[in-house]
Amino acid sequence: MEFKHIPILKDEIISLLNIKEDGIYVDCTVGGAGHSSCIAKRLSKNGHLICFDKDIEALNVSKQRLENFECKKT
Repeated sequence: MEFKHIPILKDEIISLLNIKEDGIYVDCTVGGAGHSSCIAKRLSKNGHLICFDKDIEALNVSKQRLENFECKKT
């Protein structure tokens, strides 16, 4: 089964976050990593993105989708 997730208002949310490349960001509902991918693209190696989700399937998918970004995975 394919995991489908459509990030809502992605462009608007990313714009409003005014992401700083060395900032710290938390996504408490990472889902399919739509918003988190956009945040991670804008972070330097000193930036941090912390992701949570209650849905184990969503966590597994988001780990895959975020694996190309330089980060610690736990």
